[in-house]
Amino acid sequence: MHRLLRCAAGALLAFSAADASAQSVGVVAGTTGIGAEVGIKVTPFVGARITSGYLSISRKIDVDDIDYDGDARLLSFGLLGDVHPFAGGFRLTAGAMLNRNKVDVTATPGGSVSIGGTTYTPAQIGRLDGRVDFRDIAPYAGVGYTLGVIATGLQFTLDLGVMFQGSPRVDLTASGPITQTPGFAQNLERERQELEDELDWVKYYPVVKVGVAYRF
Repeated sequence: MHRLLRCAAGALLAFSAADASAQSVGVVAGTTGIGAEVGIKVTPFVGARITSGYLSISRKIDVDDIDYDGDARLLSFGLLGDVHPFAGGFRLTAGAMLNRNKVDVTATPGGSVSIGGTTYTPAQIGRLDGRVDFRDIAPYAGVGYTLGVIATGLQFTLDLGVMFQGSPRVDLTASGPITQTPGFAQNLERERQELEDELDWVKYYPVVKVGVAYRF
């Protein structure tokens, strides 16, 4: 699938160099981060884009009485097809994103906490470390608008859509001596599932992007 996405991107670049009636390059920023975008307009009704985004953010994640520090690295590359039903700035978009979004979570309890329904002390648990990732290829669908699409030159763009990156996959480990205690592995598995449930909303990741481009 990765090879297919790379081949399609290469074909898009070759096509844009030879046959496209209009091309554009620009920068975008939004919920997928800051990135670059290259577009072609094949006809007044059809176009395509290669897009990218990178963003690093941190936030607290609370699961029951455990506070996790979450560090997210959002990295994506997309191949998008645009349909302009009215041959203007409004567009319908669908495509695929090479999804490298990851989240690292850590928790060092300062007091006794419950894991899987059993209470443990900080000395027993030590530290909880987790990694959250998603499926590698994420379908994308959305709408957008380009202001200044008629004239060659500066353009302003807006995209609203959803990246279907699937339910989060969580790996969770503990570092304390409790890891050798019978029954703790089952309790830790329940905690892992609760963390997945807490993050499940991001399987439909909202995409809001604005950009500035120059059309040749």
